[in-house]
Amino acid sequence: MSIKLNHISTHFPATILNNDILAADFPETTAEKIFKNTGIKQRYVSAPDEIASDLAVKAAEKLFEENKINKEDIDFLLFCSEGFDYIAPASSCIIQDRLGLPKTIGCMDIPYGCSGYIYGLGIANGLLAANMAKHILFLTADIPTKVIHQTDLELRSIFSDIASANLISKGNYNQHFVFGTDGSGHKNLLVDHSGFRNPNYTDKQLDLDLPNGQMKMNSTEIFLFAVKAVPKLVNETLEKYNYSINDVDLFVFHQASYFMLDIIRRKIKVSKDKFFINIEGVGNSVSSTIPVALKEAEEKGILKRGMKVMLAGFGIGYSWGATIIEY
Repeated sequence: MSIKLNHISTHFPATILNNDILAADFPETTAEKIFKNTGIKQRYVSAPDEIASDLAVKAAEKLFEENKINKEDIDFLLFCSEGFDYIAPASSCIIQDRLGLPKTIGCMDIPYGCSGYIYGLGIANGLLAANMAKHILFLTADIPTKVIHQTDLELRSIFSDIASANLISKGNYNQHFVFGTDGSGHKNLLVDHSGFRNPNYTDKQLDLDLPNGQMKMNSTEIFLFAVKAVPKLVNETLEKYNYSINDVDLFVFHQASYFMLDIIRRKIKVSKDKFFINIEGVGNSVSSTIPVALKEAEEKGILKRGMKVMLAGFGIGYSWGATIIEY
């Protein structure tokens, strides 16, 4: 049993935050230094009144238009995000109505970040295998810029608001997934004052500046986690498939950081031409990084139908996951 990733569409907000604009807010740095430290030249910022589901709806509408998809064929909707409309109800229910999808479909929110795309593919695989769905609309959208303080150069340099829409059906190859979790690292990347554990009204200043919470990151610990966990994840995934590293045509991982990815690439001994990195022009868009990278790789002629592609997501939680698809 496997998934077939039929189509991907992406949506980018209108506002581009390039390094020149960002550096203007921080006299102690320059556009060149920001690029040297991050490998990123620009990222996208949603409008003040624009949230994750708005971006997801636009990505879905683009998917339908670009690929002449009949909405009546959709029988399940998955929405992966960390920026839902409300604590309840599920944002996927709201998206179903906004898109005019059939009332006979199932809807599910997936509250995951950096590994969320892999988790979503795994859930889609299970729904298809159980014959609970035939055509799944899988949406990803995140708005990290809304929980980053304007004085936080490190986080503003990295994160981006982007959405993707993916149409998934059954494939005809054997697919496997590897997942992992280590919640002991959850405090190294979290949105504080964003829920019931530590509500925002306990911090008067935060309530004024960031009403939905503030992202905090221990970048050193996140880096150490990733460069240790991801090579092991790659090996475990290859073992599941009984593959060698040379059996995989392309590696498309969560675009967390250029330097992190390059170290991981070297640790797993993969050549640059087989390891796709596109963070320079889009930044880290959390759950959307992998589909955005897949779309760009296809448009550039790097990703072709029939290729074996390893996908890996890792980060906040800590959580991680990987699979190999036949594209």
